[in-house]
Amino acid sequence: MKINKFIIVATLALGLPSCFSQEKKAENTPKVSAKKEIKVDFNADSAYSYIAKQCEFGPRILESKAHDNCVDYLTSELRRHGADIVEVQKCDVVDWEKKTRKAENIIAHFNPSAKKRVILFSHWDSRPWADQDGNEKTRRTPIDGANDGASGVGVILEIARQYKNSDMKIGLDVVFFDAEDLGEPTFITGGRGNNDSWCLGSQYWAQNYKADSIAKPKFGILLDMVGDANAKFHIDLTSGRLASIAVTKIWQTAKNLGYDNIFEMRESGSIIDDHVYVNQYANIPTVDIIDFTAYRGFPDTWHTHQDVIDNISKSTLKAVGETLMTVLAKE
Repeated sequence: MKINKFIIVATLALGLPSCFSQEKKAENTPKVSAKKEIKVDFNADSAYSYIAKQCEFGPRILESKAHDNCVDYLTSELRRHGADIVEVQKCDVVDWEKKTRKAENIIAHFNPSAKKRVILFSHWDSRPWADQDGNEKTRRTPIDGANDGASGVGVILEIARQYKNSDMKIGLDVVFFDAEDLGEPTFITGGRGNNDSWCLGSQYWAQNYKADSIAKPKFGILLDMVGDANAKFHIDLTSGRLASIAVTKIWQTAKNLGYDNIFEMRESGSIIDDHVYVNQYANIPTVDIIDFTAYRGFPDTWHTHQDVIDNISKSTLKAVGETLMTVLAKE
């Protein structure tokens, strides 16, 4: 994902005039009272194990053995957890060097006949370059991507595992995007690269999305970098503008569960992430839960060789997973 620095600076300079709050009013967002939430099951140890397994394959970069092995693993886990439909969407994407690359989005549907649905997203590839690393000698080598990629997938796999054992009536869709982290490296661009060189898998999926026999989801939730011990989840401009009802549900639920120290009801400016293209092309109101704030940016491990399993926090995974499971249970 990439920061749109200009919009962040402009928003802060204006004192954060809340397009989020304006959109909530326009959508007549229902109030969610602060109350004790229903009990849900979410096992952070299990989510952690899914993250560790992905990292064991090595960096999940396109056209690598680790990439192939992880496709097999993720599809088999989704089937094992009871997905009614699992498919791999093969897509040709063009990277920042204008090279055509082979990418694979992983798609699953649970309870496909349900008319009321929610869709969960995460990217599963890892960054081919540690271009934010402090060591210049290692900046051109791929990273494990434990937080940036694997953490969101791990939380969703655990939600999928619990879903079939729950009494939820809502249908659940899952998409793991490939080629999210192929954006132009900063040692080439200095951070001024083309925004659309990122999120190539989600661009392909969203541009080709059609709600056919399976109903269109009511809203979507994207998870990206949800495993850092010091994570802070603020509300980016796209989420606040285009998915404010879902934003209110998620952040209020987190508050009711006692996680408002992590899910802070604050704006973070603008970033380029997979949800931008889901909102733009698929027209599914989608929220980005991402560890990013306007005052400190991304976590210190972002796009470095410190993004490893040892830096994943089970407490943060629990906060995210329990919040999402509760939101789903109330639908």
